[in-house]
Amino acid sequence: MGFALFRRCVASVSAAVVVLSAFAGGTGCSSETEGASDSPCPPGQTCQARLTVLHTSDIHSRIFPYDQLITQVDSDLGLGTLGKIQNVGGVARMSYVLKRERARSERVVHLDSGDCFQGAPVFNFYAGEPEVRSLSAMGLDAAVIGNHEFDRGALNVTQQFQRWGTFSSLVANYKFDDPSNPDSPKLSTVARPFTVINREGLKIGVIGMGNLSSLTSVFDQPNRLGVTPLNTVETAQGYVDLLRPYVDLVVMVTHLGLETDQRMVRETTGIDLVLGGHNHVVINPPQEIHDCTADLSSPGFIWAVDPDLKIDPDAPPPNDEKHPDPKFHPYMMKRSCKPRNVIITHSGAFAKYVGRLDLVMSNDPAEASPDGDPTHYEPINKFEIVSSKYTAFPIDSSVPEDPVVVDMLQPYQRTLDRVADLDLLIGYSPQGSKRNAPNGGDSPLGNLVATAMWLRLGIQTDFSLTNSGGIRTDLNPGPVTVEQMYNIFPFDNSITKMQLSGLEVQDLFDFAARRSSARGCVSQIQIAGARVRLNCAVCTRPEAGPSCVIDDDCRVGTTGKCEKTAGENIGRCHLTSCADEIYIGHTNTACESDLDCPRKDDGTPHPGSCDLRGIKQCLALVKPTNLYELATSNYLAGGGSGFRVLQRNTTQFDTKVQQRDALIDYLRQQKPCGYIGEAAGTADGLKSCGIDADCRDVAPDAVCACPGQVEAQTSSGNLACVSNGSCNPSVGRCVLGGCRDSVADFHNRRCASSPDKDNCKIDLDACSLAGEECKILSCVDARAGNFSDDRQEMIGR
Repeated sequence: MGFALFRRCVASVSAAVVVLSAFAGGTGCSSETEGASDSPCPPGQTCQARLTVLHTSDIHSRIFPYDQLITQVDSDLGLGTLGKIQNVGGVARMSYVLKRERARSERVVHLDSGDCFQGAPVFNFYAGEPEVRSLSAMGLDAAVIGNHEFDRGALNVTQQFQRWGTFSSLVANYKFDDPSNPDSPKLSTVARPFTVINREGLKIGVIGMGNLSSLTSVFDQPNRLGVTPLNTVETAQGYVDLLRPYVDLVVMVTHLGLETDQRMVRETTGIDLVLGGHNHVVINPPQEIHDCTADLSSPGFIWAVDPDLKIDPDAPPPNDEKHPDPKFHPYMMKRSCKPRNVIITHSGAFAKYVGRLDLVMSNDPAEASPDGDPTHYEPINKFEIVSSKYTAFPIDSSVPEDPVVVDMLQPYQRTLDRVADLDLLIGYSPQGSKRNAPNGGDSPLGNLVATAMWLRLGIQTDFSLTNSGGIRTDLNPGPVTVEQMYNIFPFDNSITKMQLSGLEVQDLFDFAARRSSARGCVSQIQIAGARVRLNCAVCTRPEAGPSCVIDDDCRVGTTGKCEKTAGENIGRCHLTSCADEIYIGHTNTACESDLDCPRKDDGTPHPGSCDLRGIKQCLALVKPTNLYELATSNYLAGGGSGFRVLQRNTTQFDTKVQQRDALIDYLRQQKPCGYIGEAAGTADGLKSCGIDADCRDVAPDAVCACPGQVEAQTSSGNLACVSNGSCNPSVGRCVLGGCRDSVADFHNRRCASSPDKDNCKIDLDACSLAGEECKILSCVDARAGNFSDDRQEMIGR
């Protein structure tokens, strides 16, 4: 939905604009101009002006500090030592940095790129209240509304931002329904398309652009959010044109994602700076790309809606000299412009970074011209950015906390400690578990999650499938807690069962292939009970394409061509990607290689048809007329992430079992690390021992856990346990030394944060306790399925 709705929206705003100071909340706009200077320059002169932009994004409810395994990217950005678990994040630390940098700056504005909701247990219990209060306490000036702000519904967005927001909430590319409607969530009462901020005479127009790629439900009309999506490029250009005569600088604060940010800049003119989010990346140094390059091979124009053209929905769009492209740019004309440099920056996610961008701007034509020719300077653009410097401040344990924010958050933290018991131990993971796979297919953590759904008692379907994006973070090495389960699965999604025909299974995996192909041939699904080859490059099955009437019906994962048989009105899109072989279950045929399994019609073997990772039997190819039972999330079952093939299924049954709970229960069923079964000669399957040397054949770092025969030592700030004396073999058991050390250190650190930490440490014998716990804690290792086994083979990467 695009220009027609947008033109009516902008027209209603334009009618209310006489001068900049006339902007008011009733028009859906705001201004901070009262009593402010008119210009940063002396009267009648040009000058340079400086501005500091503080940028945050994608906090995702990480308002309290948390432990994270430091990756290469985070290490390069200074967050910590590669491969080490370190304490990072927390909005009280962010607030300290933001207020420090604000105090160091003369002219400063703080903007946020959305998704402050969803990602940690605090959101599950408080629905965003502490997140919005935290942003307000930081002194935030404006924020775009991200897609995860809607995770508890549109009405919750309205309530939380009305009650606690002291900043401007922005989104220009959503048209909201009438707030006088009793069923309306009344989003228009808290969200506005833009705000204008005056900092010592420098007038900054800030336009918010919300996400559409993830918030797919807005394309269903009507929808529960009360939102109609507007075309991103046309909306951006419309509001830029509206503001440019009145402001010195135009800033887009977006939750579109980097690729859409880039397209928006290239297909518009007049934007100075884009502060983006959604991709969870830090762009340092910032990107500089040219606007006014709708055609990269022939820059110097953009496609713009013809404001003088009357739209007749019953007639084809005009095809004339002024409107030369009715197919792809209907009712639009070419508008000439001069390409300019536009800065794009993103500042990471999960409260790990605060971005600071220092700008030097000028309205002197000799400095502000896009190509050095003063005659090419556009006076309507006012100040142009002539230089910039970006710094990403890492939020680690060395950063002090803002006491104002700490005090504000204390009631929430104490209540969580009482009602959720987030520190409850589930298991121990020697190596952790990654949610991403190096080959782009199935990941170790994805396989754990899918298996937990597939084998859950009372579910136990033929196969399971969940979306990779629903698994939000890696499992850290060390003790596995309930809090980590919330971080991995912040969404309260339940498991839905349904019956699919073989044809529907094929459609399901074909869609997964198209979706994965559009994302760099990285699988967007995680599965159990099935094996599949997803071909991202060349689909050889013409019948695999979705039906179509015109080429425009063929978009993602296709060549863009609708191929029809002569005399037929309905054809099929020619796919560039689809699922080649899909296996669910086994046959009775034993095999040593694919050659032993049933062949294709041409006599060649089906690749991967022999299950060499399991029982060495031939896998069963999916048959179109067979019936298969699937376990998936209620989010995908409802059509989330574009899975319409599941949404239209009429056999759905919501089990009400949450995916998070299924994963917790599955992990708790695993054996402890060091378990050797009957060979141990003990009831618990752990080898009995008297001293550490008795355990060397169990594992290189195995130790003899014996209550009272161990002492604690501190090494590099961490607690380490050292066996002391011998143990009665009736109680001594071989456990992993890493388990005993890390669990003891976990308890010791929890003591350090306890209100009664001195007595806590006196009462706590951390190493003895940890040794006993490691005898029963489940081990999250390869025996639990914590590995990638190429059940998803990505072809054509």
